Amino acid sequence: MKNKPLQEGKHNRIPGRGHLISGVVAGSPAEKAGLRPGDRLLRLDGRPVRDIIDYKIAEADDTLRLLWLTPTGKLRRQTLHKPVQEPLGLQFEPPTLAPLQRCRNRCLFCFVNQNPRGLRRSLYLKDDDYRLSFLYGNFITLNSLTAHQLQRIIKLRLSPLYVSVHATDPKIRRILFGTQLADRGLENLEKLAAAGIGLHLQVVLCPGYNTGEVLERTVRDLARLGPAALSLALVPVGLTAHRAMGPPLRRLNQEEARALLRQLAVWQRFFLRTRGSRFVFAADEIYNLAGAAIPEAESYEGFPQLENGIGLSRLFLDELAELPNPPLKPPPRRFRATLATGREAAPLIEKLARRFNRVPGLALQTKVVENRFFGAPVTVAGLLTGRDLEAALAGKDLGEAVFISRNLLKEGSGIFLDDTTVAELEGRLQVPVQAVSGPIELARALEGLYRAES
Repeated sequence: MKNKPLQEGKHNRIPGRGHLISGVVAGSPAEKAGLRPGDRLLRLDGRPVRDIIDYKIAEADDTLRLLWLTPTGKLRRQTLHKPVQEPLGLQFEPPTLAPLQRCRNRCLFCFVNQNPRGLRRSLYLKDDDYRLSFLYGNFITLNSLTAHQLQRIIKLRLSPLYVSVHATDPKIRRILFGTQLADRGLENLEKLAAAGIGLHLQVVLCPGYNTGEVLERTVRDLARLGPAALSLALVPVGLTAHRAMGPPLRRLNQEEARALLRQLAVWQRFFLRTRGSRFVFAADEIYNLAGAAIPEAESYEGFPQLENGIGLSRLFLDELAELPNPPLKPPPRRFRATLATGREAAPLIEKLARRFNRVPGLALQTKVVENRFFGAPVTVAGLLTGRDLEAALAGKDLGEAVFISRNLLKEGSGIFLDDTTVAELEGRLQVPVQAVSGPIELARALEGLYRAES
C-alpha cells in the first residue's frame, strides 16, 4: 500500500512527538514501507508505543498499521503485511524508546566509576533497566524495581532476566551495592522466581566480602529459588587503575582460584544430581588464574552466560580444533602477520599461532599488549584501546597485517573504546588492521589477503 500523507487538522492532530528512528535495516519491512532515519514513529496499530517492550510485542504481528512523522513535519501512515515474528527493522534513539532506568546503586566495584576521563558519553551511563536485561542480557540488580514494573514483567512474561546478586546476606548486600534498597532486590528476586520468570544470576567475587561462607550461603539460597534459577555465574571483580579511593578491594589470587574450582566441582556434582543441571559456572578468568584446564563444552550446558565470559575459551578451542589440518592453503609467497591480544587471551592466541604456522610460508607472531588505558590489572583483550595497541606495536616489525579480536570494537563499527578508529590505527602502524571473531574468520581473512596479492 502506498504511503499516505496526512493533513493535520481538527480531527487529525499530531499525537505527541513520537520516537526518533535512528536506523532502518536494509531490505526490512520498514524500509519497504518508506520509513527512514530521522522519522518519528507515532503509533502502531492505532496505539502509542510506550517503550521498546510495547514495540516488540506489536511488531510480532503479521499486519501493522503505522503512523509516523517525517523530518519535514509530514504525517504518513501505511498498513503493511509481513510474516509473523519478522522484525519490522527499526532502530531507535534511545534504544528503550523511553527514559532509561538509571542505576541508583553505589557499588564498591562499579566498573563505570573506574573509567578514565575522556571516553564517549555512553560509557559512563549506568543502567538498571529490566527492558535491556530481557532484550539484550544486561545485568540488573532489581533493587530499584517498582511494584508496577514487577507486575509488568510477570504479566508479559519477560523471561529470562539477567540479575546481579553478589550476595544473599542482607548486610553484605548493603555494603556491596552501597544502598539500603538492596533488601528490596532480594524480595523482587524471590517474587519473580515464584512467578516462574527465568533468572540467569551472577556473583562478582570480591575477596573478603562475598567469598568463603558468604558465597556458600549465596549459592544455597539461590538454588532454593527452584527451577526459575537457570544459572549462576561466578566472575572475578574487575579493577582498573582509575578506581577512586574507597574500601580496599582486590582480585582472587591463584590459591583462592584453585580452592574455588575445587568447591565448584562439589557444587556441580550435587546440583547435577539434584537439579539435573550443574547450575553454577565459573568465568574463564578463574580457570586461567588457577592454571586449570578449561572444561569441555558439555560442561557449560549450552553456554547460558557466554557474554559474561563463561565458556568463551572453550568455544575458541573447539573452533580451532574444527579447522582442517592445515587450516588453510599456503600463501603464494611468504606471508607474515601479527596477532595482537591482551595477557588473558595470550595462551589461546599463541596456540592458534602455532597451529596456523604449520602452513608452509605462513608466519604469525603473537604480541601481548599491556592495558595502559585502564591500567595493568585489566588483562582482558576486549578492553584494549587503540592507543594501547599503538603504544605496543608502533615501530615494530608487524609483517603485512595486524589481526585483533572483534570484541575490541564498538558493535557494528570500527571504533575502539577510546574513540580511536581502525583507520587511524592503520595509519599510525602503517599496516592493515583487521578484526576477526575467531580461528575460522582468521583463516578466511588470511585467504582474502592472499587473493588480494595474487
